[in-house]
Amino acid sequence: MRIISFAIIISLSLLTKGQNVFTKFQDTVLHDNFVSNQYNFPQKYNALELFIVENDQYRLKRINDNSYSISYAKLENDISSFEIRANILLVRTKNKKASGGLVLHGQSAGNGAIVFEINSKKRFKISKLFDNQLRYLSGTPKEQGWVKSSAINKKGRNEIRVVTEGGYYDLYINNKHVYTAYDNQFVEGKVGFYVNASSELLVYDVLVKKKKKGVIEQEIGGSDSSGGGSISDPSFQEVIVLFKAKIDEQQIEINNLKKENDKCRSMLNYDTTLVTKAQEYQINNQILTHKLDSTSSELRKAQKRLVYLESVKEDIEKGSNGDLVLNLTTILAELKKENKDLKQESADIKAVNAGLKKDNEVLLREIDRLKYMLNIRE
Repeated sequence: MRIISFAIIISLSLLTKGQNVFTKFQDTVLHDNFVSNQYNFPQKYNALELFIVENDQYRLKRINDNSYSISYAKLENDISSFEIRANILLVRTKNKKASGGLVLHGQSAGNGAIVFEINSKKRFKISKLFDNQLRYLSGTPKEQGWVKSSAINKKGRNEIRVVTEGGYYDLYINNKHVYTAYDNQFVEGKVGFYVNASSELLVYDVLVKKKKKGVIEQEIGGSDSSGGGSISDPSFQEVIVLFKAKIDEQQIEINNLKKENDKCRSMLNYDTTLVTKAQEYQINNQILTHKLDSTSSELRKAQKRLVYLESVKEDIEKGSNGDLVLNLTTILAELKKENKDLKQESADIKAVNAGLKKDNEVLLREIDRLKYMLNIRE
C-alpha cells in the first residue's frame, strides 16, 4: 500500500508541472552577450549551416532543409546540475515548422542530449535526442510533443531559462514556470543551442551558473582544525563571496571593452568557402560588366546605322528620287528579260550547231565513200 501511495504522489507531482529544483546556482560558468567575440561558441559557414557572431548577437542558421544543427559552448568540462538562461529570437521564415532553442547535457559521442525549443506558434517542446531519434518529454505524441503557452512572445525576444538537478528540468519562459520534465539518463554533458531544419535563431546573451564549489568551506574547516579558529568566521566567508562576485563583474566589463577590436577580428572566422565564393562573384561581376560594355557599344553602333538607313529611306521615298527607284526597277526587269531571251537564243544556236555538225559528219562519210568508188573504177 505504501508503494502504491508513493507512486501516486510521484505521478501527481509530475502531472502538476510544479517546480522540482530549488537549488541556488551562483557560480558563473559562462556569460556571453556577444558584444565582443569571446570565442565561447564555434563559428563556421558551409552548405548546411551558418554559425557566426555579428551585430552583438550569435546567429545560427540551418540552411539545409533536412536534419538539424547544434552548437555547443566551449567549456573545459561537462556540467551536471546547473541553470542556463538565454535571450533568443526565432527569425520568421517561409518554413512554418521553424523552431530553435537550447541543448542540455549533450553527450561527447554526439548521440544524446535534452532539447528545449520554441516555434512561431507560441508553443514549446522538450525532447530527448538519443541514437538520432527524438523522444518527447512534453506534450502528447499526437501534438508531437508541442505544448501551447501564453508565456511565449509571438514577436520579439523570449527569455528561456532551464534549471536542472537530479534528472529534473524546470523550464521557465519569460520568468514564468511552464513545465517540468524528468529524465535521468544523462548525468552530465555539454550546453548549447539547437536550430531545426530551414530555421534561423538569434541569441542575444547566455548565462550558465552551477553550484558553488565546496573548496572554500573545506579549506576554512582545515585551517580551523589546525588551530586557527578565526578563519571559520561566517563574515570572512561572506567577504570571499563578495570578492568573487566583484571579480565576475570586472571580467564581464573587460570583455565588453574588447568590443571594437574583436568585432573586426570576428569576420576573419568565416569559412574559406565564403571567401572563395566572394572571389568567384567578383570575377563573374567583372566578366558581366565587360559583356555589358561590349553589348552597349554594339547597340550604339546599330542605333547610328538605323538612323542613317531611315534617313536614306526618307530621301528615296520623297520627290523625284521615288520615280528614280521605279525607273531603276523597270530597267532591271527589262534587263532580266533580255538576259533570259539571250540565254534561250544561245541554247537554240547551240542546238542548230549540233545538228549542222551531225550533217557535216554524214557528208564527210559520203565523200569518203564516193572517193573509194572512183578509185575502184580506175
